[in-house]
Amino acid sequence: MIIDINELEENKPVDVKIDEDFAELNAHAKGMLNLKSGGDFVFVRGNLEVNIDIDEKYFKGAETPVTSKEHQLKAKDFAQELDGCEEIDLSDLIYQSIIINIPSQTLCNENCKGIKELEKYIKADENLQRIEIPLIVKNKENK
Repeated sequence: MIIDINELEENKPVDVKIDEDFAELNAHAKGMLNLKSGGDFVFVRGNLEVNIDIDEKYFKGAETPVTSKEHQLKAKDFAQELDGCEEIDLSDLIYQSIIINIPSQTLCNENCKGIKELEKYIKADENLQRIEIPLIVKNKENK
């Protein structure tokens, strides 16, 4: 879902209903996001029913080059820079929010082969030291 930031009126919030499938994550995102343009920023806040809060700030301009070894961070440094782009991809923001909220699975130790279900994904080459696991997110309906 692409949002043209030029269509957002200054300081007038816009609610966007989200109801989107992410097949590659086996997840469905449903909820409401609130977009607000103010000054040099666009604010996106809301909640998805998969229990994910979204609170993102986009800086409309481009980054200021750092000219010294020490640089004091300012509020705009903690925002996604649009660098002249006039669109925000809400689908990408939601996708990233889902990925960030996937709980990590820790293993008992460095040499642990994990549970039996994962053995089929372990590469035969012992030198590769890599496991390829398909990403599956269980939403409330799949629990």
